[in-house]
Amino acid sequence: MKKIAKITGVMLAVIMALSCFVLPAWAAGESSLTIRIYDDFAVVTSCTSTASGTIDIPSTYSGVSVTHIGNGAFSGCTRITEVNIPASVTDVGSNAFDGCDMLKTVNFAGETVGIASAAFNNCTSLESINLPSKLKAIPERMFYGCSSLASIEIPSTVTSIGKEAFGICKSLEAVSIPAAVTSIDKNAFIGCSKVSAYNVASGNTVYSSSGGVIYGSYKSVKALIQYPGAKTQTSYTVASGTKAIADYAFGDNAYLTKITLPSGLVTIDDFAFYNCKKLADITIPSSVTTLGSQSFGRCAALKSITIPANVDTFESAFYMSDLESVVIENGVETIGIKAFENCTSLKSVTIPASVKTIDIGAFYGCTALENLTVPATVKTVNRGAFQGCDNITLWVESGSAAHTYAVNNSVDYEIGTYESEKTVKSISVLKLPNKTSYNYKDTLDTTGLELSVSYTDGTSETVKSGYEVTPTKLSKTGSQVITVTYEDCTATFSVDVSYSLIQWIIMIFLLGFLWY
Repeated sequence: MKKIAKITGVMLAVIMALSCFVLPAWAAGESSLTIRIYDDFAVVTSCTSTASGTIDIPSTYSGVSVTHIGNGAFSGCTRITEVNIPASVTDVGSNAFDGCDMLKTVNFAGETVGIASAAFNNCTSLESINLPSKLKAIPERMFYGCSSLASIEIPSTVTSIGKEAFGICKSLEAVSIPAAVTSIDKNAFIGCSKVSAYNVASGNTVYSSSGGVIYGSYKSVKALIQYPGAKTQTSYTVASGTKAIADYAFGDNAYLTKITLPSGLVTIDDFAFYNCKKLADITIPSSVTTLGSQSFGRCAALKSITIPANVDTFESAFYMSDLESVVIENGVETIGIKAFENCTSLKSVTIPASVKTIDIGAFYGCTALENLTVPATVKTVNRGAFQGCDNITLWVESGSAAHTYAVNNSVDYEIGTYESEKTVKSISVLKLPNKTSYNYKDTLDTTGLELSVSYTDGTSETVKSGYEVTPTKLSKTGSQVITVTYEDCTATFSVDVSYSLIQWIIMIFLLGFLWY
């Protein structure tokens, strides 16, 4: 390779005395590169900002193998369109091609290459890349913001997919996860709105796919990892046994109106249902203890929600949602920091006696909230809890923390005695009806039926009337399931139904007549 600049003997002696030296590359296709030579290998360290078109990285330079592309080597080279990487290269540094927004094609000739984080971050024009066939990992933010990347073949040797690795790959339509993958990090596919299915290869011991949805290990429990953003069905039932909904699992979904969560679910993590534009029907199971930050943020169609008694944290969980009513069940002790921040449609909130703390900015900007009863059991109301609630009147007990907050912050208030507003949480059959065996076509007799009714304030009672039962006409033989409804809650029990002697005689006679 020719060097057009002359180097004096003194300069050469000084440079060679160092552990490495730098020379510009001037061969065809390399004239924009700067390469640093070490004892037995060379590193591409930079590329001039005026470089354009195709870049061919040399396999050798001054007799030394080019084995590395340095950190940020091509960062900001906005005019290059194609890069050919020789088999000699074994490592690509972090942010190596960050911001190369005209780069369309990348070709790896080598099989074994280590690629560091954010290597192709924000390469918005990248359409084609053939990854090294023995690649071990897709690191953090490797393809973040590669909005033109429509397809990707992840090598079968890959074992991990890093945080936000494919974030905001808006053109990506399908993803296949190899059997070797044992780790998919947080938000690996955030913003991949055109993916219609995630397919996990058979034989994977950690992850699986069902209907294009990824399930697998997350924080040591079974979780729904990612739901495809382009899957157009309007309702979905999360698989039984799922313990967590992972970060951003349903984030930005534009189709789902109803999601059914399983009993036994424990965690709904950060941004899990963020900006689910049409989600109107979802019930948080009583087993849930954690609602992550903005887990239901910006849910425009979600009008009401019940916070189960076991939830111990829900900071910023409902940020800028369009909730109109909220019931917080007895058992919740803290209304978290900015829990309902900027919920400008929120009009009704039930705060139970169990709540001890209303934290910083909990109801900040809830401009539609007019009347809120705060029990004296609330011992701490932190700063800004009701800031921006321009129309609110707090109903408080004299001397309570809420009373003090209202006085100190010039918030309208009324003094009263707090009585817990309770609603029915669940019902169960406490005592079966006196009669549980019937003849076909009999009418159900509910005499003796008693229900145990549990309320959101933690109380319960026995109810002997005021419920409805279906069916009342017993038109099915065998075990007939009866549904009891009380205040929109349901329970079931069974009765036995059989043919009477006369009904048997009539049937035998009719069958004989038809046979004859």
